[in-house]
Amino acid sequence: MKDVLKLRDVSFSYRDYSVPPVRKMVLEHLDLTLPEGSKTLLLAPPDNGKSTLSRLLCGMVPKYLEGDLSGSCLLDGVEVTSREPWDLVESCVLVGQNPQEQLLMTTCEDELAFPLESLGMPAERMIRVVRNSLWKWKLMDFATISPQEMSGGERKRLLLAFLDTVPAPIWILDEPFDDLDSQWRETLMQRITDHFGTVLVLASRYIDEFRGSFDRYGILANGAVTLGDEQDIVIEYEQLCDREYTSVESCTEEHCGRILACSGVSLVHPRKSVKDNTPFTLEVPAFTLRSEEIVSLVGPNGSGKSTFSRVLCGLDPPREGEFLLDNQAVARRDLSRTVGYLFQNPDYEIFLPSVREELAWSLRGDRSRTAQQKAALVAECAQLFHLELDATPSTMSYGKRKQLQAAVHYLLDRPFYILDELDSGITYATAFEMISLLRSRGAGILLITHDRSFSDRLSQRTYTISNGTIHELEGQV
Repeated sequence: MKDVLKLRDVSFSYRDYSVPPVRKMVLEHLDLTLPEGSKTLLLAPPDNGKSTLSRLLCGMVPKYLEGDLSGSCLLDGVEVTSREPWDLVESCVLVGQNPQEQLLMTTCEDELAFPLESLGMPAERMIRVVRNSLWKWKLMDFATISPQEMSGGERKRLLLAFLDTVPAPIWILDEPFDDLDSQWRETLMQRITDHFGTVLVLASRYIDEFRGSFDRYGILANGAVTLGDEQDIVIEYEQLCDREYTSVESCTEEHCGRILACSGVSLVHPRKSVKDNTPFTLEVPAFTLRSEEIVSLVGPNGSGKSTFSRVLCGLDPPREGEFLLDNQAVARRDLSRTVGYLFQNPDYEIFLPSVREELAWSLRGDRSRTAQQKAALVAECAQLFHLELDATPSTMSYGKRKQLQAAVHYLLDRPFYILDELDSGITYATAFEMISLLRSRGAGILLITHDRSFSDRLSQRTYTISNGTIHELEGQV
């Protein structure tokens, strides 16, 4: 069996924009081979080169993401860096961790057609291929919808539809199971199993669907890859990522005893890209969240979890309904000062050129502290969330940007937080730690996740969405 991908002594560091520049190795003397037809799972904590490796294998690094690369990366015996990324489309398809970085077109069908146009596929055949891919991933109703109007899980499915659109024998999948509900995780795992070619999956968490599904298992950490038996790799990875999670039993006087509630709420989310498309609607008969409490909201992709979140934090108006804070009616503008919303995609909230500036921005309205006190608080917060103050957010890993997002909200110190898919792209231990820090002053948490084992471990109560309605489940699920 030949090796279709072979990396030898590969080292890489991104171009550093700090002053003075600090060279940080992302990959260091890495060796990896992917035999033809193999199915490989690499587990990697955030900020250990997972996405960098996937981009390197597809020719994007260092051509489009500048940095210093050494070593050899061969695809079918040819150096990847000697070829243009578009020349690799027929050989290797990448599904990246963040759909926002790959989805460029104004409609879903145009998105899937784009690489086929690059390959010169005849129009009639292209239409058949695109429609077939949309049908397989249950996206036909979204054919003429803008990807920006879709939920996070729906956008991930659109990316995964490329696997059926582009006839590439090698699949490089970076956190492909994130943002997918259980049904689609099972579907994706079956697609990986059935694929005739070579598959490399990179993930930060070991989930149930992985068990026994791959023929090669490994860990990517400290810039290098270690392969081994599945059980040994899982145990070693858990030890590598292990941090003790300490639940918070007490809360500060400021947030103690607070309650957020709504009743009779009706939500409408129009799809602005298609005039005649029926708008999305969601009903919320009753919902409550108390200080210190962790409540989960679960439901299929596209069921309205993020739509409800945007209304609950005051970003979007409801069509009708009542919101109460501490049993008093609350205006929408006051909701935004009370409920912190950690978006599913952290890039919606990160704008400034350094971690220090991003954290300091959270304290800009604080008149009770001096500049020195604010600087000390920023430094303390960065240490709590394992962040480097002079790091550039745009060059940080997706998982690290999630930690920065949580750190920003920690400094905002809201009595309630909505964590929308917090666990995607990070380890369980990191997610537990971030939640513990956000709760350390007694905040109530609404946890949105597709990982039921994760939510069951943390939540006191669970709401679910079915048939366009949010309702509370009886007992802990």
